[in-house]
Amino acid sequence: MATLKIHGLSPSTFTRTVRLACHEKGIAYEMVDAMPNTIDPINPFRKIPAITHGDVTLYESIAILRYLERVFPGPKLWPDDAVAAAMCDQWASAVADSLVNASLRYFAARAGFLPVPEEMKQKYLDKTAEVVPIFDRQLGRHRFLAGDTLTAADLYLFPLYAYFPDIAELEAIADKAPNINRWAREMAARPSAQATEPTFKPQIAA
Repeated sequence: MATLKIHGLSPSTFTRTVRLACHEKGIAYEMVDAMPNTIDPINPFRKIPAITHGDVTLYESIAILRYLERVFPGPKLWPDDAVAAAMCDQWASAVADSLVNASLRYFAARAGFLPVPEEMKQKYLDKTAEVVPIFDRQLGRHRFLAGDTLTAADLYLFPLYAYFPDIAELEAIADKAPNINRWAREMAARPSAQATEPTFKPQIAA
């Protein structure tokens, strides 16, 4: 079988989501470093990650994870039950929308990747403080984000939440989320998380 190649960067949260999925399912892959502005021959939207697998080229992390689920054996990232699978999609989407558009944008603004005025940074921070308790309540009811077994939803939340301790304002929000922190410790101990620890992290602007 052709070698799966992941085009992206190790600090990228969505790239790490794809890598986590590979490790959880036992899929061998080759990491190909690619910057967003140089990946357009593979992804016309110029975002990472993308994958190549023989004649197959895919971008958008949800499409990639669905492909990995259908093509490769190993532990399932989506439950078989229709309602449970929908819950997985629901929480994965909630991370990729509500939390990414809050905390990841704040992180990017603090790191200097997203030049925005201070009032916009504050809006991102306020939104993060609003949505994190929703995830915390869910993880107070279940061991994992979409239920009592690991699913793709957890692979979306973990790479993003792993950056919270790097910024004091995000860490302060995390300090009020004991259920997420319990979950995060369990996730961090998984071999997949240890194998995908970023090789470097962006320098955070003061």
